[in-house]
Parts: sequence; C-alpha cells; structure tokens
Amino acid sequence: MAALLALPACERFGNGITARSEIGFSIPTAEKTPETKAETEARWAPLLADLAKQTGLTIKAVYADDYEAQRGAFQGRKVQAGWFENLSGAEAVTQEHGEVFAAVEGVDALQSLIIVPVESKLTPADLLKCDKRLSLALGDTPSTFDTPLYTLFQPAKVDPETCFKATRETGPDKAIAGVLKGTLSAAAIDSAHLLKVQQGDAETFKKLKVIWASEPLAEDVLIYREDLDPVTKEKLRSFFLSYGRAPGAEGDRQRAVLSRLGFAGFSPEDDGHFVPIRLMRASVELMKAERGGKAHDIETARQNLSDIQAEQRALDAKTAPQLLADPEAPASSAK
Repeated sequence: MAALLALPACERFGNGITARSEIGFSIPTAEKTPETKAETEARWAPLLADLAKQTGLTIKAVYADDYEAQRGAFQGRKVQAGWFENLSGAEAVTQEHGEVFAAVEGVDALQSLIIVPVESKLTPADLLKCDKRLSLALGDTPSTFDTPLYTLFQPAKVDPETCFKATRETGPDKAIAGVLKGTLSAAAIDSAHLLKVQQGDAETFKKLKVIWASEPLAEDVLIYREDLDPVTKEKLRSFFLSYGRAPGAEGDRQRAVLSRLGFAGFSPEDDGHFVPIRLMRASVELMKAERGGKAHDIETARQNLSDIQAEQRALDAKTAPQLLADPEAPASSAK
C-alpha cells in the first residue's frame, strides 16, 4: 500500500507497467508575440482540454517565463512533456533526458540575425576583416551565439575573440540598446525577438537594420521524458499526430484550435532532429578548445565533433533517395 501511495499520479497495469494518470505539460510563454501570459494560457486551453479528454490524463500546464525555467521544470520532473521552441529543445534532449516525438508544423523557423543602426554602412564582409576595428555582441542563446559563430565566422576562419576590438555576450534588449547608443558596431539577435520589437516598439524597430541572416533553424518540437512509461508515451504521441487530421466538423474545430496557436499540425519526429544543432555546437566547442590551447580539451572536443559527424552521415544515408537502376543498362547474365 505504501508503494501505491507514493505514486498518486500513476496507475498500475498488467506486466508490471505503471502508467501515469497525470502529467505536467511545459509551455514557454510567447517569445514571438508581445501577448500576456493570460493570453498564452487562453490560446492553449482548448488543446490541453482535448488532450485530457482523449487520453484520460489529468494535464497540468506549466508555463515557463524563459527557457531556463522550462529546463528547470523538466530537469526537476515537475513536467513530463512539453512544447520546446527551436534550439531550446536540444539541451532538453542532450542534457535532461528528453526524447523528441513530434515536430510542430507551420511555425515560422527561427533565424539568427546581425543588426546595426539603420544609418550604418557596415556589411557582413566588414565583420570578417579581422582588423580589431569593430565591437560585436553575441547573444546568450544557441541561436544568437553558436549559430553566427558556426555559419558566418567559422567558414571565414574568423574568431571574434581575437578579430574584434571588443566582444561580449548579452541578452537581446541590451544588445539593441548598445547598437543604438553606438557602444556596439553590431549585435546578434534572433528573428523572434526582432518581430517582438517590431510589434511592441515600432520606433526602435525603425532604427535597426539587418545585415546578415542565417538559414532557418530547426522547427519547434514536442518532447517527453525518456523515462516516461510506454503507455503514456503512446497516448501523447497518438493524440498529437492525429490532432487536426480528422474530416468533418470535429476536424475543422481542431484545426481552428491549432490555427489560434499558429500551428498547422504535428508530424512524427525523433532525436535526429537535433543532430545538425549538436553538430553546430560541437564545432563551436572545438573552436573554443583550440583557443584555450589545452591538448586534452582539444582532443575531447575533436572526438565529440567526430562522433556527431558520424551520426549526421548515418542520417544522410538513411534519408538519401535510393538510386534507381538505369533502365537502359543491360541485365546481368545468369550463371
């Protein structure tokens, strides 16, 4: 009886399976729009009500003000599943025992941007001159730190630490303020934050100019904990992958719920989703290790990068289209 009392959010099935009857579901408060937390909760309420009704689970929504709060809730087992925006999910998978089970369709993919004052004549080529003339702020997130390093500076063999007069890591609001005050020549932010500025502070937005943008980054994903029981995993997976797919009035209602969230639906996905992100971060870690000059750190970073490159090759081979035999080629003779 004591063991049962210790598992109030669980129920027991046959074959020794203990499935949850209640889960915490993590949702970041909107970063892409200037809406309030109450507005975010109102948009999510119909979907979570459907999730509870169709799975029989009690759903406790846990709204996180930022990624660190979301990560802490996931790490502390306050939540067992959730929606993770873009790159933030990579750490939930690699460090917090998360497992990707679906991708969110229809969400604008995040981009890394470099901004300057609107009157600035700077170009991306100027940033790559390595003449210690400019000051640069990189962000404090993967999209604003790792991404510009990996996609802009590394290919040109430019290390911002040694090529700029000054570099710093800071949040987007301080980066924008520095650019407008002239204490920074340029700064990295992401497209979600710039959209937030455009919608909430049009005057500031008019004073900024984007001179470089990365390719779109990974889509948003749904993640559950690796140690979540298989019954609950399947309930979550089946619900999300079928939601909004039905014909008729009920399907129309579900699609309207998704539309209010800015989603088109959900598609199957796995942890391979984050291999390109992990590859980017491992490459940046190797650059840092080489800058530090410690042989052990360099070898560790190099091996980590090599391992992830092997994963990427395996994924590429798995997803590459199979070459069809040339119909004009002669058939081999039987022996």
